[in-house]
Order: sequence, then structure tokens, then C-alpha cells
Amino acid sequence: MSDFLHRPWLAALFERTGLRSLVERYYREHEHLTHGPPRRNLRGFLDGMRLSPAYPVLVGVLALISAGTGLYPFGPVLVAAVAIAPERWRSTYLAACIGAATGATLLVLAIQFVGGHLVSQYFPGLEHSEQWTRAEQWIEVYGVGALTVIAALPMPQIPPLLILALANTHPSLIWPAVAVGKLCKYGVYTLSAKLILNAIRRNLRKTSPSE
Repeated sequence: MSDFLHRPWLAALFERTGLRSLVERYYREHEHLTHGPPRRNLRGFLDGMRLSPAYPVLVGVLALISAGTGLYPFGPVLVAAVAIAPERWRSTYLAACIGAATGATLLVLAIQFVGGHLVSQYFPGLEHSEQWTRAEQWIEVYGVGALTVIAALPMPQIPPLLILALANTHPSLIWPAVAVGKLCKYGVYTLSAKLILNAIRRNLRKTSPSE
């Protein structure tokens, strides 16, 4: 590992959050996909797209869908995207932030345009959950700023988005609030993935037999 990752507190943090094992797994799978038969799953698709100019766009679309629907957590997708194409981490990171902010804004627009009945129809029981109550309390105190904090933390983002949509919050306030939060959150994911990936490669070079 690199000298930076030799710091005990950082190594412990990466271990506890599972980031190290996640990056190592994606790196091994990327190596297998590079030298083996193609695999028909999301990671295989990402690997096939990694040299395409559309790669960051794909990541952005996946972030948009995740933020706008809550169907899947985007963190592992971003870590996989960075591990598969580390040389494109900047565009991948920015596309993810833009996609997430856009997806969140589109969700708010949909609720306000179609009607609040979409909440109970597509998110049944969420209004009575602890996540909803906590988000409601935060929004009462901090307003739209609460969304920025929640977007930057490993917390569900859908409840505050729905609350703000039902409160007729202007969509123009949603995009920057989510974007700032995601710049922080996804920045941590991207930087951590890069650090771990560089350390893995450096370690492999040290342990590989000299020619």
C-alpha cells in the first residue's frame, strides 16, 4: 500500500466502510473482463464502455435514475465506474453530480406537475416512516439547506425531496442544493476509490517478479 494508506486511521476507515473490499473486487473483475470473456451485467457493460466518449454520460444517467427513483444506491455504481476507468475519474465524478441533481429536480417537478398522489402511489408507507419524520424535522429547522446536508450524507434522499415537492418548493432551489451535497459525497467516494486503486496497483508492482 502507499505511504498515505499506511496511516492506521485511514486504513481502518476504508476497511470499516467497505470501500477497500469494494474497489479490490471491482479491480479484480475488471482485470478478468479485460483478459477473459465478456460478462453480461452492469460492470461488464461499464467495462465495455470505458473508452467511449459516452462513458461519463452513462454514469450520469445511472445517477439520474438513482436520485430520481431511489431504485438502487448509487455509491457502489460510482466506485465501480472509477475503478473500471480511473483515468476518467474527473468527468465521471462531474457527470455523477450533475445526473444526481437533475434526477432529484425531475422528481420534484413530476410531483408538483402530476400531483401529490404520486407519493402514496409510488412510495407507499414512506410518509409514516422514521426517515420521513427525521427529514421533516430537519427541513423545518434548516429549510432547503437540509437537503444539501442529507445529499452529502449516507442518508435516503427521497423523503426530503418529496417533502419539499409537496411544500411547493421551487425546483430551481433543488438542483443546486443536491449538486453541492453530491459534490461533497461523491468527491469522497471518488477520491477514496482512486487512493485505494493506486495503492493496489503500486502493491502489485512491488510484489510482481522482476523481469
